[in-house]
Amino acid sequence: MARVSTLPEMWRPLMGRPSVRMPWCPVCGRPGPLEQHHPVRRGAGVLYDEHGREVAKPTITLCGFGSNLKDADGRPYCHGLAHHNRLHFRWAETRQASRALGDLPFPVCGGHWEYLLLDEPADYLAALSMPGWRRLG
Repeated sequence: MARVSTLPEMWRPLMGRPSVRMPWCPVCGRPGPLEQHHPVRRGAGVLYDEHGREVAKPTITLCGFGSNLKDADGRPYCHGLAHHNRLHFRWAETRQASRALGDLPFPVCGGHWEYLLLDEPADYLAALSMPGWRRLG
C-alpha cells in the first residue's frame, strides 16, 4: 500500500535539507539559551519519498525557548520571532560552473539556508516574495 504525503506544497522545498546545529544563534549570534527550530512545523504533515520513506524535517538552532518573544531585558528571541511569523527560512539552490572545479563534466549543485527577519508578522507565502533575504550563518 502506497503512503500518501500530507505536507502542503509550499513546505516541500525545505524538506530533506540539512539541519543547522550551532553553539550560537546563526541569525543574531546570541550564545544561549538555544533550541532547535523546525522551519517546517512538526504538525504540518508528512512527506514520503518515491520509496515510501518519510522525509526528515530539518531543524535550525535559534536562541530562545518555547515561543517566548523577548528576554527579561526586552531583547527578541529568534525562536519566538519564528513562531510569531516574523522570522522565516527558505532553501536557496546553488549551481556552480564546473570550470571553477577543474572542468568537471557536470555542474556542482547544492544550496544554503536563507532567512528573512520582519518588523511585522507575515505568512510564509507572502514572505517568500519579499526582499531582504540573507544567507544564514
